This record gives sequence, structure tokens and C-alpha cells, in this order.
Amino acid sequence: MVSFIKSCTIAGVDAEMIRVECDLSKGMPLLNMVGLPDAAVRESRDRLRAAILNSRLDFPVNKRITINLSPAGTKKEGTHLDLPIALSILAGTAAIPPEELEEFAVIGELSLDGRVEGVFQALPMCIGLKQKGVKKIILPRENLKNVAVVEDVDLYPVETLRQAFAFINGEEAIEPVRGKRPPSAFESPDAEENFSEVLGREEAKRAIEISVSGFHHLLFTGPPGCGKSMMAKRIPTVMPGMTYEEMLEVTKLYSLSGMEPEEGGLISRRPFRAPAGNVSLAAMVGGGSGIPRPGEITLAHLGTLFLDEMPEMRRDVLEALRQPLEDEKITISRSSSKITYPSKFMLIGARNPCPCGYFGDETRRCTCSMQQIRRYQEKLSGPIMDRFDIFVDLSAIDYDSPEWKRSAERECRSSADMRERIEKARAVQEERYNKEEIRYNSQLRGNLMKKYCGLSPEAKEVYDLGCRQLKVSLRGRDKLLKVSRTIADLEGKEEIGAEHVAEALQYRRRDGQTDDYQ
Repeated sequence: MVSFIKSCTIAGVDAEMIRVECDLSKGMPLLNMVGLPDAAVRESRDRLRAAILNSRLDFPVNKRITINLSPAGTKKEGTHLDLPIALSILAGTAAIPPEELEEFAVIGELSLDGRVEGVFQALPMCIGLKQKGVKKIILPRENLKNVAVVEDVDLYPVETLRQAFAFINGEEAIEPVRGKRPPSAFESPDAEENFSEVLGREEAKRAIEISVSGFHHLLFTGPPGCGKSMMAKRIPTVMPGMTYEEMLEVTKLYSLSGMEPEEGGLISRRPFRAPAGNVSLAAMVGGGSGIPRPGEITLAHLGTLFLDEMPEMRRDVLEALRQPLEDEKITISRSSSKITYPSKFMLIGARNPCPCGYFGDETRRCTCSMQQIRRYQEKLSGPIMDRFDIFVDLSAIDYDSPEWKRSAERECRSSADMRERIEKARAVQEERYNKEEIRYNSQLRGNLMKKYCGLSPEAKEVYDLGCRQLKVSLRGRDKLLKVSRTIADLEGKEEIGAEHVAEALQYRRRDGQTDDYQ
């Protein structure tokens, strides 16, 4: 007799539905699994036998059992197939009516005594099953708190194989938990750190405001202690809240990496990832043995990736960012598969002007030769530098200067004030692009730039003159227009004016130049 039950397996960021088929036939007693199971699935043979027998259920000890995981060409990995395989065996013995299994999908790991243990990546599995049309899912109770945020799905939590068996047979009732979105989907509370603590640095705050509003990439350059890292770490406090769909997408990516919130629910704050300077290539872009796992650029999806001391990072790691910054995705190729992960992040970089950090500092003497300075600055290649939209040069703080004393006395803008302006600019973009396949000004391409980045005659004159004088590349010209568009949105203007282009030009860098602070 052949029986089957629905389950799933993870393929990249999505779950692919599979059918667990069981055939019982005469022959030498044997449990054989086919359909590209990995070691974890193959090792479940003895675990399944013990779990069924210890649950006081009948195991077909005198039958040849063949388990097929269909489609056979997709690799299956993980222990979440234990429960569906056990139920398919019981259905094969007629202990469970096969028709009772048709409307359910099942995931769950079994222990030797028949308990159903929580599984890895439960959230993306349930999201994938819902997208495939499944409305009822039997899953471990331990995973309920993480997946109860998936809307319009009936979840049936079980603690033991015996309970799952009794439920399917109608011997025990389990009240379904209806998945629904959390009530706090749009909250974005302030963190303990706040931009009101940053005295002065109004030009840097303005650059951050523009960067976050349009999702532009930003590079800080300045000596040690000038506030580069301090301001970058406060960027999460001005990021707008996420929609339910964005929260679900981010939490799914973290679930794939085994980083689900311990308290359950969804990740409600936009990601902020700050990998160490010695981060490996696989850790940055994704990889590892078996099915590649998401890297830092994917974990920063819809949030911020902060790279401190960029010139000290490995060259191959930095160069690997070039394509993801353009395509907003990363494709990891293997000999037998190809997996694509999303990587739509805002890159914030920080660097010193030279190895000692004090080139151009009026208060400290630089000990580096010009050759050392040039070699240090060239560690960031031209293509990587060209991916940045905004460049901000910070000088050392002179606490005795009148300018600093005046700025310290003024009331500083708080994160809440900055975020209010940013949210207004984001709202303008969402309304403008509601019929397009983009959300931010930084995503404008081709014809969309011509449509939405119209310049006044005065702005066109400033734009052409500035591009010639700064020798801006073709990619840089597009970025200049996008930043100008964001500045106009912050000011509530539909048309890009000369003052918006002039401000955007202040954040550009002359292509091919050696930075000079003297």
C-alpha cells in the first residue's frame, strides 16, 4: 500500500513542497530512503523505529519499507522530515486513513521516546507552505511562537507522535492557532543611543538624513576619534519602521541562519550589521558546507551594513560587494546548484585618511609618507568608491575653537526629529513609486530616472558644470541625480532645483583624486 503526506524542504530563501511517499511490500525487512536525502534524513531510520514503538504504535517490522522524497531531484536536508515520514509509515499500515492526511502539511523532529522536538527554519517553511496553498500545518509546539505570525494559516501544535496520530485519527481534538500579524508591526522605538548626544557635526547628520531617506550609500572619512563610528551606530534610531511584509522577510532570512528571536515573533527593527574587519568572504556574502547560508550582506537586507576601517579589510571581501550593491542580490553558485539571496542594504563605510590616521589634521602630525598614504587610499578600488552616493569628510574636533563651543551650546537634533523628516521623505517616495517596482530613490534606473528626476534650467546648468569640474563618472552622474532627488523630497519640492543639485555636489568626490585635507 502506498501512502503520502505533504512536507517541505528549504531551497535558498524559499521552501519547496515535497511529498513523503511510503510503500510497504513483502520482502526482506528493510527501511530504505530515496530522493536525495542527506545524512540527517538517512540517520532517521533507527530514530523513527524507536519513536513509533515507544509511542505504543505498530511498526511494520516484517515489511520492506520504501520512503521516497519527491521530487527526487531536489536535495533534502534536516530533521524536520521525521514526523511526516513516521506518519506516512503509519498510514501505510492502515493505522491512519490516508485521506485524512491530504489537507495537512507536517514538519517535526522525533526523539526516541516519541516526543516531537522543535525544528530549524520553521518560519520559512511555514511561509513557503502557505505560498503553495497549504492552509493547515501540523508542527512542533516549540516552534509555535515563531510561526504564529504567518497570516491565514491554521497551525496545529503537537508535543508527541502519539498526539499527532490521535489527532489525525479523530481521537483527540487540537484547537488550531490561527496565524496573524503582530499588533506592533509598525512601531520603531528609539534606542538608548540618540543623535541628540552628538554635539555639532550637523553636516554629517544632514548627510545621514539624506542617506537614510533615499537609501543611499555613505562613506565617512576622518581621523580617529572624530565620531565616524559613533554616528554610524546611531543610524538605527532614525530608520523608519518596517511594514509587516518587510518584518516577515527579514525574520525569514534570520531564521535561515538560526538567528530567530528567542522570545518568538518577528524582528521589528531594521537590521544593523557591523562585521569585524577580519570577516571572511563566506561570512560576508554567504556560503559554507552543504546548502550555502546567508552572509552579512543578506542579514543586512532592508537595513544597514556598517563597515568600519574599510581599507583594513581583505581586498577580495570588499570587491565581492560590487555586484550586490548594484543588483541588490547575491548569487552563490555550486557545482550542483545555484542559490540567490536578497541583499538590498544601505552601505555605511568609515575609514581614516592614512595609516596613522592624522593626514591633514591641524592638531597632530602625520607620520606617513605620501607613498604610504596613496597606497592606503588605493585599498578601496575605484569601482568600490564609485558605488558610494555620498562622501563626508570629517575633521578632528578642536574643543577650544569658538565654532565648537557655539555648536556645543546649541540644542542638537534628536533621533526622533531626524526620523520624522526621513519618514516624510519616504512617504513621498512610496506614493511616487506605488506603480513601479521600486521603493527608494537609490533604485531609480534608466527611463525611471528621466521620468522622476526632472531638472529646472538653473539646476541643469549647475549639474553640467559640477560634473565637468569634478570629473564625475557616468555612474556618479546618476548617483548625483538620485541624491538631488532625495534632497528635493526632504524639502518637499516636486522639481529638483539648483540648490538641491549644489548640495548634492558637495557630497561628491573628484574621480581619481587623492584625498587632501590640508
